[in-house]
Amino acid sequence: MIPAEQLAYQESQTTLEFTGERHIPAQTGIDGSLSDVDHLSRYALVSPFVKQKRVLDISCGSGYGTRYLALQGADQVVGVDVDAAAIQFASKFYQHPAASFIQSDAHHVQSLSDSSFDVIVSFETIEHLDYPRDFLVELRRLLKPGGQLFISCPNDYRSAPGISEYHLHKFRLTEFRDLFLTVFNEGIFLGQHLTVASCIMKPWSPSLEEVEFKAHRHPLPADFFGSQYLEHISSIENADNYIAVHGVDTSLVSNQASISQNAYQRLMNDLLYATEKISELERLRSEVHHLQAELEKAQVISSTTQQRVEAMQTSKFWKLRERWFQVKQRMGLSAID
Repeated sequence: MIPAEQLAYQESQTTLEFTGERHIPAQTGIDGSLSDVDHLSRYALVSPFVKQKRVLDISCGSGYGTRYLALQGADQVVGVDVDAAAIQFASKFYQHPAASFIQSDAHHVQSLSDSSFDVIVSFETIEHLDYPRDFLVELRRLLKPGGQLFISCPNDYRSAPGISEYHLHKFRLTEFRDLFLTVFNEGIFLGQHLTVASCIMKPWSPSLEEVEFKAHRHPLPADFFGSQYLEHISSIENADNYIAVHGVDTSLVSNQASISQNAYQRLMNDLLYATEKISELERLRSEVHHLQAELEKAQVISSTTQQRVEAMQTSKFWKLRERWFQVKQRMGLSAID
């Protein structure tokens, strides 16, 4: 648990550092980017399995997912995170009668008993830890026999511009799968793909509360969409994230999609910003080329002038001129003497 003096110090803290690793809707708003939708989709995938269950959300970050699972009907959800500031933030902004928060290293949560959870979720955690296998062993300790586990991992070989400075490990699908299976004998492996969608929709004005929590799993009626056109989805090896599911019948795991206009607008704004920067760089490059050309001209003129001076200094006239000045100098000195 958090020491009393640390809690007192953090009492006035109302924000978390935004590193790009956490989804913080209480601070940044809903669906601020594609990565926000990325987070939300994973919790939506788990939501059908938590009703009347005791759930562990390990590496819960800001705590929004912990409360979301409580709102989906879980009897109890425990959020765990190593960051004391994150636990304080979660306790303040994501309270729920069925939710509680604990500060702990994910490798070993000493305050939790063996076989104490029906469902465990841990999203985008394993790549941050010093000892990934020890972490999986700890999850096995905490999971009840016959319990269900959902764990995700980013594909840092696909992500641009590359591995995050906060990631201690990166995994190919085969590496993630093989590590998982050394601890859990079986599992279903899913690929999570970030996409852009175009939707033709009937008028729809959900409230903010519905968007954030109540209707997140089914934000629209089941028959709201007609036909869907799928242009391209990469293989699981090239997915943006991998998700391992343990203890769940394959037939119960369905495809999951989340839609966000805000995320699309953010993407377009980022592209516009990048385009403007590229135009600015092209303009600067043109100016540099112009200055280089002017410099080359000046160097040619300087070289030509130097050559003329050298030619003049070696000419007969120049030598006679130097001789004349020498004579004048001697004559002047003689007059003084």
